[in-house]
Amino acid sequence: MKKLIPAIFGAIALVIASCSGKDADYFSSLDRSIEKQEMYDLIHTHSVDSLRLLCQMSSSRAAKWKASRELYNYLNYNDIDSCYLSVKDMLRYSGNDHYRQTVSRVCYASILYKMDSLQAARRVLERIDTAGMDHETRRAYYNAAYHIYGLLGHDQKECIPLKWRVVEQWWKIDSTRLDCAYYHNVMLRRRKVKADFIGAINACTIKTPNDTAKYNYYLAKEYMAAGDMATAIKYYAISAECDMRLSVKAYNALFELARQLFKTGDIERADRYMRLTLKDAYASHYKSRYDDVSRSEIEIMNVLLEEQTLKRRAYLIATIVVTVFLLVAVFSLFLAVRYSRRLDVSRAKLAETSKIKDDFLAIYMEKCVDYLNKVDEYRSSLRKAAKEGGPAEVNAMLRRPTFVNGEFENLLNNFDSAFLGIFPDFIEKVNAHMQEEYRFNIPDKAELSTELRILALIRMGITKRQKIAKVLNMSVTTVYSYHSNLQKHSIHNDSSFDKEISCL
Repeated sequence: MKKLIPAIFGAIALVIASCSGKDADYFSSLDRSIEKQEMYDLIHTHSVDSLRLLCQMSSSRAAKWKASRELYNYLNYNDIDSCYLSVKDMLRYSGNDHYRQTVSRVCYASILYKMDSLQAARRVLERIDTAGMDHETRRAYYNAAYHIYGLLGHDQKECIPLKWRVVEQWWKIDSTRLDCAYYHNVMLRRRKVKADFIGAINACTIKTPNDTAKYNYYLAKEYMAAGDMATAIKYYAISAECDMRLSVKAYNALFELARQLFKTGDIERADRYMRLTLKDAYASHYKSRYDDVSRSEIEIMNVLLEEQTLKRRAYLIATIVVTVFLLVAVFSLFLAVRYSRRLDVSRAKLAETSKIKDDFLAIYMEKCVDYLNKVDEYRSSLRKAAKEGGPAEVNAMLRRPTFVNGEFENLLNNFDSAFLGIFPDFIEKVNAHMQEEYRFNIPDKAELSTELRILALIRMGITKRQKIAKVLNMSVTTVYSYHSNLQKHSIHNDSSFDKEISCL
């Protein structure tokens, strides 16, 4: 079993070594490690079970204490409650050995502040005898003191100078430690001292896989302080991948990565990483960690909800706009069809009107020519009568009926023929607008009555009574009388009668 533990550590170290590479696709590498988290957790659980079994099988208190300390190191960033029990075992197995007692108390103070028992942690810390500490124990002591005084400093201002005094003492004796170098950088930055902060981190010694994770995490913090967020995000991602491979639960790197991604607008990735951070923080029982993570997750969730609200609002507006456009398009199409139909009707009416004009112009020209010929013949007969019979013969001819008396009747007959030739169903259409007992009989030949001639002229667009009277050679009163009777006997007893006739 003792041989198995170094082998496991070696395998983890080889895996962690890959985290320090400058892989441009660090997000993909991190996501792959997150997908394999269960496998890393199984490796961690197997190691912890092996150490517990070793502790149970050990016969001496020293061996049990050593196994308990190994468990503490394994559980320190994984499960605080289990780590606390390991510290209790360390205190119980330390006996009268000064070294084991000191190391156990330092671990006890460290676990107490992580469990948010700050005053108890301070009391334990200040009772520790620092004389004769080795480098590893002193590192743990100063690290615990820095955090305990720093956390107490939020409410007790007198603890702030104690925190910086711890950093100064630690820096004098162990400046190559990652934690010490980073805390010293923080102190110098607070005091506005110019220094090569990133160089100080790079000069530190990396001994364990956990140091690799810390190294990248502290580099990310320094680049953030320098204002280089893009590089900081890269090192946060590399550090977070190391944490995943070490099965760390109480980590900071992925949490900080999610926060920075949230600031850059990568909300979905930030939410995914923050949810994982919250889940692991609960699993580690690290109260201060999951309080911070919960607040950040709520902030991210509020932004996501706001984005969803904006998206729904945008979809609604887009739907309304598209619907309005569709309605406008449909209405425009309806108007276009309606206009097209009206245009077709207008064209048909125009063609019909043109045909009427052409037909009646032909009749008019023919009658004019006939009339001129007959006038010329009449004049010739008058000249002949004057030459042969003198004035008496001319007067006698003038008293006799002339061609004009019958010509008007011929003109009306020609009008009837021409009109019915253009509108053969005119009389049927007129009857559709008349009361049944006053409907017109359809004649055998193309001939219109006086009433139908008046309606025919209205159909042709001649609506004024004076013009109708002039065309039909009758008085205006007679036209009004005929028209009044027609309107009275129609099914339209208002002014719409003429409009209906004009549309036949």
